[in-house]
Amino acid sequence: MTDEASETGGKSPRLTRRGVLALAGTSAIAGCSSIDSLGGGSKATINTYNLPDISRDEERESPVPPSVPVTITSGHFDATRERVRSLLATLPTPLGPEEIPNGHIRKHLTDAASDATQGLGDARTARTGLMALRSLRRARENARYAAAGWGVVDRGLTAAPLRDEYNRTVSGARETRQEHEYVGADPVRAALVHARIEAGLERATDTDVRPREESALLSVAEWGETAEAAQVYLSDARHIRAQFTASLPPDAGSVRQPLTAAAKALLADIRDQQSTLAPEPNTDDRTPGWMVFDELCREAQSGISRLAYAIGPASAVVDANSQLARLRALDRIQTRREAEELARPSDAKTVRDIRQTAYDALTAALESSSRSALARTVLVDAGHKVMAADRELTHHQGEIAASTLDRSVADYWYATALARSASAATQQTVQALEGD
Repeated sequence: MTDEASETGGKSPRLTRRGVLALAGTSAIAGCSSIDSLGGGSKATINTYNLPDISRDEERESPVPPSVPVTITSGHFDATRERVRSLLATLPTPLGPEEIPNGHIRKHLTDAASDATQGLGDARTARTGLMALRSLRRARENARYAAAGWGVVDRGLTAAPLRDEYNRTVSGARETRQEHEYVGADPVRAALVHARIEAGLERATDTDVRPREESALLSVAEWGETAEAAQVYLSDARHIRAQFTASLPPDAGSVRQPLTAAAKALLADIRDQQSTLAPEPNTDDRTPGWMVFDELCREAQSGISRLAYAIGPASAVVDANSQLARLRALDRIQTRREAEELARPSDAKTVRDIRQTAYDALTAALESSSRSALARTVLVDAGHKVMAADRELTHHQGEIAASTLDRSVADYWYATALARSASAATQQTVQALEGD
């Protein structure tokens, strides 16, 4: 699950508004770090006028939005919106140089307030309840950032009470994790819901937070954002849990054992599949076919580590499902490379066809899967690849070398292979959950 950096994955640093820790993986499994090329050094050029017409200013989203099979109540949404509005109401309007003379600091706070307002609008048009929750969470974080920053000027707010507030929330989230019960009737639905709960509680208990701002005022603002983020993660996780529990029949029991057993079985299957990957000859030629194969190889290696340290049994199952799909996608790409089907496209029509094939694969996979909610977790990731490829296309103008489009082409091929692998991976995961 890639949405929100895959909130069912392992523990990761909190990405605050003003601080991002970039992580890069360098390990590679046998046969994946050096792969021979089939595309050659084409000198062909492509006129970008003939490429797909994608607006440069368009706000792009993944073609397949993330979702969770639980109904989020209107009351929960309303309470979050009211929280955002109440925080923004503490700010003077407009926030000008008389209030905050320092233009740099003022811009940080006004941008955050603007982003919070935008988040309210994004939530109203969100395609799924989960996306609405995420938009509102970001709105709350931004609104609190601005409100806390203004609080320094208005009433001498310091970081100390915000740190105390954050620590109390972390304690509450830890208690919630300890008492969490893995109830359910359908193990597939249970895995998806409990994975979201696990991820939310993990984020709420993330103690690796250090404001990165040099300004004392903005440091307090960041602490406000951090405290609010923990609160909303905890609140959303509790709401999802309550809604899920309320939807279950009275005789629903624990699904911890089938979740744990499935996670172990799938992990063993994944390790077996990885051990059969054959080495490849060395090459210095980087074509889109090489790029997509190399990326899938590296993800296969990093994925096994995430599974071994999953934050809970439900997250382990959902992540294993995605890993199985990637391994199948890797096989598909290898087969196409051996058949010499991944040559670098030399004309715009071929690029358009490759892009359309990726979109069609997403649609077909979502419609054909017998357990579309589980398949969706894979297709969200595939959709992000399509979105990234589309974004990359908008960066080019005029007559360009065909090789300039290698990244986009590789991402479309990646998305196609992953989408076409989702159904079989989902079926394997369902069988493991049902004990077949």
